Amino acid sequence: MRRSMHHAAGRADHRATTRRATRWRVRASLGLAAASLAVVALTTNGSWAFWTDSSTVTGGALTAGTMDLQLQTTNPNGAVGLATAYSASDIAVSGLTPSEARAFPVTVKDVGNADFTYAATVTQGTSPSWGYAAGDITVRFYAGTPDTSDTTYPIQQTCGGTALTAAVAVGTSGTTVIPSRRLAAGASESLCVVVTMATTASNADQGQSGSLRFDFTATQVTS
Repeated sequence: MRRSMHHAAGRADHRATTRRATRWRVRASLGLAAASLAVVALTTNGSWAFWTDSSTVTGGALTAGTMDLQLQTTNPNGAVGLATAYSASDIAVSGLTPSEARAFPVTVKDVGNADFTYAATVTQGTSPSWGYAAGDITVRFYAGTPDTSDTTYPIQQTCGGTALTAAVAVGTSGTTVIPSRRLAAGASESLCVVVTMATTASNADQGQSGSLRFDFTATQVTS
């Protein structure tokens, strides 16, 4: 009798334990379902937002520099500005005779912002027009300064420094008198030009006149 009652009580306890475990499993399942629904709700009904920022930088003015070759003889300044002509009226001689030579200073300046190379040619001028026989007037440039100490006939002045070319006869087309030379921005170079009448100048040159035209060309250096 007692054994039967004990078995009955044990079965009752087992059923109670089983029911409690089942309820926990149901509750846990319901909790997981609720969490899943919450995730689905966030995924389907909302959107993720990230904070962002942007900025615009505006620079100052970009101003172009210049490249300008300037010439100076005994006048203060010449050929200032792009493609500007310069009348070097001080490169002139009166009473020139065969074998005589006169020396004149010429300064080349780079007054711009860029280094450049420069070169020059000589041609017969037009004011006054050229009246000398071909080859009777020559010019020669030097990297140096004039030596004008000779003042007695026949005057044969020269230049100190290094000759840039041989003496060149003045003709109707440009002949190089200064080969390409480099000059840094802001720098200057002292040159000297000697103008000579040939010893063998024609007798027809007496009383004639003419002028010299020098064309200087500068080209920017980029390396």
